[in-house]
Amino acid sequence: MKNLLLLLIFALQLSAIQAPKEILITTESWEDLTNKDGSGLYFDIVRAIYEPVAIEVKFKIVPYNRSSNMVKQKKADLWLGSYIDEEDYALYPKYYFDQDIVTAMFKTSKFPNFKGIKSLKDKNVGWVRGYGYQEYIDVKMKIHERNDRKTILLSLEKDRFDIFLDDADDMQESIKQIKFDTSKYKFIKLMTFKLYPAFRNDTKGVELKKIWDARFKKLLDDGSMKNIFIKNNYEEYFLY
Repeated sequence: MKNLLLLLIFALQLSAIQAPKEILITTESWEDLTNKDGSGLYFDIVRAIYEPVAIEVKFKIVPYNRSSNMVKQKKADLWLGSYIDEEDYALYPKYYFDQDIVTAMFKTSKFPNFKGIKSLKDKNVGWVRGYGYQEYIDVKMKIHERNDRKTILLSLEKDRFDIFLDDADDMQESIKQIKFDTSKYKFIKLMTFKLYPAFRNDTKGVELKKIWDARFKKLLDDGSMKNIFIKNNYEEYFLY
């Protein structure tokens, strides 16, 4: 009887560990995806994953580099928009939720015969701090990381950078926001990456990852995931 009681107590403790009551998600703010008011495609996806299983979803909008560091320090449970195995301190699920189309932006006069990734060799290349494109590019570059896209665009205009790398949609949104004149520039698609949530590497992260994969599959199978994309006017971006 005593052993049975101990097993029951252990099972209840394990159940408590495996049933998180809330999840804190850190993310950069992307228009219509992770809006500061809590709306957007990515937030709707996360809520659809976790809220039906009684996990309260909380968000914190911070720069990308800080969002990943908060997960590393166990101050948050996951960050959004990571490439697979981008950081060795994070856990990655089976199911991705979107993709980045990484684009090179540069003055046409500087690269009349741009030849993709090999044209980045020994050039001054700028991107948002923490994005880590160097892990996926096999040529040596002079890397310049900045906290915001406005600073990068202005540096590109002043020839402090030769090339700006970013997701195509994020790049265009920043250009629109500051009314940046692109008449002298060219845009070339370089790479495409699937985007994942990256979970903290501990017991809670393991359980949240398991829930993500199980619930994501369910929402795919019953059509709910596609409906989330349709609701947010992103049907053309639905990848499954």
